[in-house]
Amino acid sequence: MSNDLILGAVGVLQFEVVAYRLKDEYGVDASFEQVGVATARWIRCADAKKLEEFREKNAMNLSIDAAGELVYLAPTRVNLQLAQERAPGVDFLATREHAHAVAVD
Repeated sequence: MSNDLILGAVGVLQFEVVAYRLKDEYGVDASFEQVGVATARWIRCADAKKLEEFREKNAMNLSIDAAGELVYLAPTRVNLQLAQERAPGVDFLATREHAHAVAVD
């Protein structure tokens, strides 16, 4: 995990909107680069040992969101499927709204 910030959006236009608002409202120039992430999943696991094993094996694909929650960043859908198959007992949540997460099958 690094200190890079990642902004996710649906559609390229959203990045232009964010850049415009940062400049207009805060006087901040922003630039965006694509990252190799196809999808993100918030991670939950009731078993601390399994979670630690998952963290060790997947460190290159893990990040922390603004709320301090663990997130798996999958470069492809196939990668996500393999990670899910290799980590029984670990929940991969498609959304996290405010203080709770919602699983999507």
